[in-house]
Formats: sequence, C-alpha cells, structure tokens
Amino acid sequence: MTITLSSEEQNTTTLLKKTTSEEFHECLQFQVPIVQNEKVYTFEVEVKGDTFSSKEVRKVMARVYQPLTFIQTDKPIYLPGQTVHFRVVTLDTKLRPADRLDADDNRVAQWLNQTSDGSILQLSYSLNSEAREGTYQVIVTVGEMKIYHNFQVEKYVLPKFDVKITTLDVVSIQQEEIEAEICAKYTYGHPVPGSAKVKMCRPLSRYYASPIIFTPLNPDGIPDIVAPCYEETKKTDKRGCATFSIMMSNFTKLDQKILQDYLDLSAEVEEEGTGKCYSNCVQK
Repeated sequence: MTITLSSEEQNTTTLLKKTTSEEFHECLQFQVPIVQNEKVYTFEVEVKGDTFSSKEVRKVMARVYQPLTFIQTDKPIYLPGQTVHFRVVTLDTKLRPADRLDADDNRVAQWLNQTSDGSILQLSYSLNSEAREGTYQVIVTVGEMKIYHNFQVEKYVLPKFDVKITTLDVVSIQQEEIEAEICAKYTYGHPVPGSAKVKMCRPLSRYYASPIIFTPLNPDGIPDIVAPCYEETKKTDKRGCATFSIMMSNFTKLDQKILQDYLDLSAEVEEEGTGKCYSNCVQK
C-alpha cells in the first residue's frame, strides 16, 4: 500500500508505504503542508497485490485558518461630540490595525498592533462637536482580511412620548362596538396630559373604481363613493389614556363587496400646552 499527497506543481509527498501479507486496518495522521492562502492537493491511495491492483484518488484543500471577527458599537446613531464605544470580538488575540473613517472616507483614528487580553478588544473614540453628519466606518484588519462596521452620525431628537393603541387583535362585523384605548407616556414613564384623536376607516376594495362627479366647485372631480371613516377626539385621563367606543354600523352601510375586510385605526396625541403631536396606527 502506498499513500501519497501531491500538488499541481508535481511536489509529491509519500505519507505511507507498507507491505504486509495480512489484512489490516489503520488510521493515519499526517501534517498538512504550509500554504500562503489555500491550495488543492491530490490524495492518492494505491494498493497492489500479486493478482490485483486498486487506486483511489481524492481532492483535498489546505486552507489558512481565518478567524471570525465581529465589530459592535454601543449604539447605531451618535450625535456630533459624543463618544463612540466599540468592541471587536474575534477568535484570535492579535488585531492589526484598527481604523476609523469619517463620512468622507478620511481616516480620523487608527490603532496599530492591538492585542486583547482575551477574545474581546474594547476601544473608544470621541467625535468632534462639529463632526460631519453621515455614515462612518470602523475597519478592523486581521492579516489580509478586513471587517467593516458602519454607524451614523446625525443630529437627531428622541420622541418626548410614545403613543400606544390597545384594541382587539380581531374584530367581527357582527360586533356592535369596537373599543380602543389610546395611551401616551413620556419616555421616562409619566402620563401625557392632552387630547387623543382617533380615526378609523374601512378602505374601498382596490378592484372598485368609484364614479367621479364634476361640479362647478370641484372641476377636477370628486369620488361618488368614499371610504367610510369615523373620527373622535377626547381628553386624556390621569393615566394619559382615552377610551373610545366606535359603532360598527359606521362601516357596514355600503355594499360589502366594494369594501376591504379590514379596518385602519390611527391615533394622534397632542400634548397640552406645547401642541406637540405624536401618532401611531394599526390594522384590524
């Protein structure tokens, strides 16, 4: 039995050469050749006897191991002047080099020959207060491999409060009323004083074309039939909520064939004193 490993350059290595008169089973270990990147080898097993000959050939690839590397920032969007904290997680312990590019692909920071104590490297960079808005990149180079991670720098304002709609997931046309509760809370959890406005509509079928009516006041024409809608406004209570009971009959007066089988519910809350509004919408 002869076992060889050969490459396209005709370099052949004999891994095993054995002669025996008895049947045998053997597991063979061999050292993988050193390669720059990757290379395909031919693995050949040849068995010869007095009256027979057998050969089996397989292709094997030797490849340099490339560790997996991930980049994570503490948030996806930053304001100019804020500090970007990021970590590099890899199976290798040496990273070379770590770069940061601004929105114009200019290098704004660089860390060379960084080595982590374990498998996580943590770094940070303080953005200039006049930093250009746009997409920035963290680039980590490990050997010949580059890993990229984008983050945004922009002047943004977080919403002061959120609007939540609570209603049944499914409504039936047989119901007399549809109840919906609209609540608004500040980002720190307190209720919002103000007014809540709801609008519920049942859209027309997309296959239905409503006739157009032309009048002196509407020379461009108006639809003869419009989607049925209901609107109502209430003051929010001490919880920042307002409860609405909407009659189903508002949406069943037209021919059911020209209407969709769902309702669109939108809610808008206006903050008392400032007039600031935030909204939300659902489909039932």
